[in-house]
Amino acid sequence: MHRKLKWLSFLSGVALLSTACSGGLSSPSPTAGGPSAAPSSAGPAVNLVLRYCWSGQGEVKAMESIIKAFNASNPNIQVRGISGSIAPQQIAAAVAGGAPPDMVITCNNDPVPGFAHDGVILPLGDLLTQINANTGDILPSSLAWVTYQGKLYGLPFLEDTWGLAWNTDEFKAAGLDPTKPPTTLDELWTYAQKLTIYNADGSLKQAGFIPNYPGTNLVELSQLFGCKIYDDASKKITVNSPACVSFYNWYKRYYDTYNKHGELTKLIASKGSEDEDLFYTGKVAMGLFGEWLPGAAYAPHFAPNLNYETAAFPSNDATMYGAGYVNGNAFFIPKGSKNPAAAATFGMYLMTDAPSRTMAIQNASVPELKSLVSDPQLTSVAHFGTFLKIANNPNTWTNPMISQWSELHDGMASALDSVLTGGVPAQTALDALATKIQGEINSNGP
Repeated sequence: MHRKLKWLSFLSGVALLSTACSGGLSSPSPTAGGPSAAPSSAGPAVNLVLRYCWSGQGEVKAMESIIKAFNASNPNIQVRGISGSIAPQQIAAAVAGGAPPDMVITCNNDPVPGFAHDGVILPLGDLLTQINANTGDILPSSLAWVTYQGKLYGLPFLEDTWGLAWNTDEFKAAGLDPTKPPTTLDELWTYAQKLTIYNADGSLKQAGFIPNYPGTNLVELSQLFGCKIYDDASKKITVNSPACVSFYNWYKRYYDTYNKHGELTKLIASKGSEDEDLFYTGKVAMGLFGEWLPGAAYAPHFAPNLNYETAAFPSNDATMYGAGYVNGNAFFIPKGSKNPAAAATFGMYLMTDAPSRTMAIQNASVPELKSLVSDPQLTSVAHFGTFLKIANNPNTWTNPMISQWSELHDGMASALDSVLTGGVPAQTALDALATKIQGEINSNGP
C-alpha cells in the first residue's frame, strides 16, 4: 500500500480506537460476515502467531487492541502478534524450513499470486466452509486482489483506492467551475491546458496535470482507457492491445506537448520529500491520488490551507466513470500453520465492522466491507466518501493476479520510459514486453 505516516491518526480529533458507534471490538457473528462456528473450546487453547507488517506506534496499538479483543472473546484461540515488516523471501524460507508464522498480514497484496502459484500459502475455500464463514459482506473488488486462478488465497484487510483531486482555487483562477471536475479524458486535456501556467523563462510555474505524477499510474489508470493488461480467461498478456497502445500514447501526448525542453521533468524533480508536494504547493492543479490524501498525516498536515475537491478519475467510457483501481493489505495462512481452521477464524474476525473500522481510522485506508461503505464515522471525513464509492463501484479493478505481476509491472514502467524518452513506438515496446511475459506464463503457468 501507499506509504503512510502511520504514527498520526486518520481523523483529526478522533480517538485512535473510535468504536463508540459499534459498541467496541467484539467477536464475529454470522450476520457480520464472521464464522458462525469456531474450533471447539474443549481442551487447551490453540496458540497462534500472527506476523503483521505495521510497526508505527499507533498502528501497533490499534492492531494489538484488535488481537486483545479477539482473545477475550475466543478463549480457545489465543493469538500473539509480532509487528514489523517481513519480506516475502522470509515467509517462503520459513515455510520451506517448516517453521512459518501461523498467519501473516502484508502491507500489499503483491506476494499473493506468487505464493499461491508456489504453494507457500493455503487456499481458503475449504477452511472457510469448515468454520461456516460468510464472505458476503466483503467488497468484490477487495476479494479480487486475494484471488488466484479462481480460488481465494487470502482475505483483504483495508485497501488503497485512487481518484482525482483538484485545487479549487486554481480552477477559479483559470475560469473553471470548481464544482465541476472533468469527467472525460478529453475534458481532462482541455482543463489541463487552461490550468498550465509558464514562468517568464519558459519553465512551468503550474502544470495542469502530469500523467505520471506522483507515480507512473499505469495500472492505476489502465482500465479507464479500456486497457486490460491481462486476460484471466485465456491466460494471455494483453498489454500490447490497441487500447493499451493508445493509453501509452496518451502519456506521450502530454510529454510531447509539455516536456519539449524538459519542463515536466524539471517540475517533478523540484518536489519536496512528500509525493504529493507539488499538489500541496500549487505547482500541479490536478492529480491522481489515494484515499490517504484527506488523512490527518497528509493534506491537513502539510497543506492546511489547501482548498481541493475529489471525484472519480475521468474516462471516455461512460460505463467506467466512477470506477478506479484498488489494492491493499493481505491476510493469508502459510502452509504449515499449526491450526489453519483457527487461523481462518481469526482472519474472518478481521472481516467484521469493529476491527476493520479501527484500522481504517488509524491507517487512513478504505475498509474492505460493504457494511462500512456508508459508515458515518468514515463518510463524515471530508472527501473520504469519494473513495468509498470508488471502492464499491462494480467496475473497479485491481492488478493482474499472476505470479509474474512484479516483473510485468516493472516492465510496463520501463516500456513507458522507452516511449517517453527513447523514441520507441508504444506498440514496439509493449509487443516486446508481452512476448517476454507470455513466454514465462506459457512455460510455468500464471
